[in-house]
Amino acid sequence: MEVHHHAHTARKKWTHYFWEFLMLFLAVSLGFFAENTREGMLHKKEVKTQMNSMLSDLQSDIILFDSVTDRNSYGAQMADSLIELLHSDINNTTEIYFAARTVTANLGYYYANSKSFDQLKSAGMLRYIKNKELLDSIGAYYVSFQWLSNQIDLLRFKMDEIHKGNTRLFDSYIFQQMISTRIIGTASLGGQRTTINKPAVNPDLLSTDKKDINTVSLNYHYYSSTIKFYIRMGNTLKYRAKSLIELIKKEYSFD
Repeated sequence: MEVHHHAHTARKKWTHYFWEFLMLFLAVSLGFFAENTREGMLHKKEVKTQMNSMLSDLQSDIILFDSVTDRNSYGAQMADSLIELLHSDINNTTEIYFAARTVTANLGYYYANSKSFDQLKSAGMLRYIKNKELLDSIGAYYVSFQWLSNQIDLLRFKMDEIHKGNTRLFDSYIFQQMISTRIIGTASLGGQRTTINKPAVNPDLLSTDKKDINTVSLNYHYYSSTIKFYIRMGNTLKYRAKSLIELIKKEYSFD
């Protein structure tokens, strides 16, 4: 009888499997590391691009702050003048009408051009900003505008009170004749000073009752106090914007 001998496959040593696993693990790890590195570099490049855009946003904010501050300061000055006139020179109705209408025509709002910040936040790329001081400054600057919206609501309320109170003293037809306006300053939203024409004649007040005069004067007083605080906040935001510009330029080596 013929006997067949079967060949037996030699078993691999455990070290062979270990080295196969190690090589596979290293290949996968290196590929993963290389991909993460590539994505990280792309994200950092995109962050730098957005930070350059943020510089432009901040510079446009500063221009707006200056223009709005000029407009609101003018309105506050005219409100103070009106209060003084109502209590010391009630017969000077030309200036009284002019001051009263000028205040209501000059209210501007501070706001931020937050396009670049919004893009960074929505894309989750703020985490690639490693400078904590810069990251905190960015957050503090843009969060300030959320708080500022409460002040805008308060200013609108104060202005509504002025409009209601003015029905006690001022002839609407005289106001209508004064409404031909001239724009002075930067013609951006909320950031131009509006100059009202003075009445052609010395118009009458609808009332000379002390209570009516005091009501109107108080409305302008409360508005003046509120707008002056608002202006101080605007100056603070302008300072923060300038500081943020310097931090960005230093961190990303922009000229």
